[in-house]
Amino acid sequence: MNKYSIITLIALLVMVIALPIYALREPERLGTSQEELRQEFVADASVMYVENCAVCHGAVGEGIGSIPALNSDSLREVDYDFLYKTIERGRYDTVMTGWHVEEGGIYNEYQIDELVALIRYGDWGAVGDLAVAEGKVPPTLPVPTVDEAMVADITALAPEGSEWAAGIQLFANNCTVCHGVNGEGSELAVPLNDETVRATDAAELTRIITEGVPGTMMTGWSSVLSPDEMAQIVSFLQNWDVIGQEELVLIAPEPVQIDMSNPEEVVAIGEQIFNTTCTSCHGVEGSGGTGPALNSQQFLTSKTNEEIINTIINGGHRPNSIMPAFGDRFTSDEITALTDFIRAWEPTAPVVENPRGTEQGQGGPPWASEDPNSTDTRGGGNGGGGPAWRTDENSVPPGQSGDTGHTDTTTTDGMTQGDTLFFDGTVVIANSNNLIFSDSATGEMHEAMLGPPFFWDESGIALNPGDSISLEGFESTDHMEINWLTNHTTGEMIELRTADGMPVWTQ
Repeated sequence: MNKYSIITLIALLVMVIALPIYALREPERLGTSQEELRQEFVADASVMYVENCAVCHGAVGEGIGSIPALNSDSLREVDYDFLYKTIERGRYDTVMTGWHVEEGGIYNEYQIDELVALIRYGDWGAVGDLAVAEGKVPPTLPVPTVDEAMVADITALAPEGSEWAAGIQLFANNCTVCHGVNGEGSELAVPLNDETVRATDAAELTRIITEGVPGTMMTGWSSVLSPDEMAQIVSFLQNWDVIGQEELVLIAPEPVQIDMSNPEEVVAIGEQIFNTTCTSCHGVEGSGGTGPALNSQQFLTSKTNEEIINTIINGGHRPNSIMPAFGDRFTSDEITALTDFIRAWEPTAPVVENPRGTEQGQGGPPWASEDPNSTDTRGGGNGGGGPAWRTDENSVPPGQSGDTGHTDTTTTDGMTQGDTLFFDGTVVIANSNNLIFSDSATGEMHEAMLGPPFFWDESGIALNPGDSISLEGFESTDHMEINWLTNHTTGEMIELRTADGMPVWTQ
């Protein structure tokens, strides 16, 4: 046997022995690699979560108020596609916006995969430690504690005492900030510990909790509380006097003490609250992000302190706003401190080219006017009835985008113009600044925003279901904005933006 045959034989033996060993170890190697990759995903996602998600879902994914918890076994076992699509696209009729870049968010597919990995495999204790280290622990609800002794005492009061005990715990965790620690009421909501409530039919109380009360801060709780939990709260409310006779009362938590006579201390507290709660959307020092830039002349000169406070308490008002309501998480002093901190920017605030936020309305409103002195006052259909500065050469048929050959121009404030949309239609719903109309040409339903609520309400502009309208607008990230609107039923012409693309409510 020559040396080449010996070498070949040895090589064959190595392969025969090595390959099975490699094959036996391959699953372990793949498992180790998968675990390492998973931990890398979780580590990256933890940073993103602390920066942008903890403000609503809590430092350790516990959920805050009506915002659901992410640290739950049910979510860890839920379908991957459900988690991915929820983060990607958001949830309809909630403050959960879409976070994918194509939905106006800031994350790509890889980063959303990482966030899904965090929900399914993350160590929430480690996430909380990171939030502490980064100074990003959001304020939690200032709720009273229901201790085990109180639960036992209430349970022993009657055969249905266990239901009352469950109800008082639910009340403490969800209702005290607005309705008072012991149901005495507040400037935000009516008293609940009184004879009127106790005399109200249980079905009616359940309906109010389920649907809310229009025109007040009382929103529907059907997405937060189960029917059984609502029944427990109602049972507790109707028997609160029995519990009170035994001197079983909730104790208010220790409030944050702020010396309101010391402006420096007030602003310092406001800065702390802003940095832990607001920067994830409004940017460092109010520079803007997925939410509008607050440190801007456009915002600070057009908003009163009362309007800022109202937004903090009730959340955003424009359609699809992602601004949560913080009235149940801050005391009145904390809200005042936050408002004073924001207001302190005004003397040095810059004029921001895109004050609505880096992820909203990029490049400014898509305008199409080269002659602000045009006398074109076309009426009727085909997008007619527009303002005088509208020119024929830029017009397109109703419902079509303005990319039919005209070139983009530049507004007087230097923002690039884009495509413009025209519609003839009929009003379906006009609720404050939210307009829903049907397109006369296609029958499709469209939703649009008519400027901020304070402008729309104070201007006394009437739109009613059935009114015939023509309008010009443009698509923003999550809704349509309107440049002008003609109500053919009343003959009223409404201009919402000037010739240079500036909203009329900022003039």
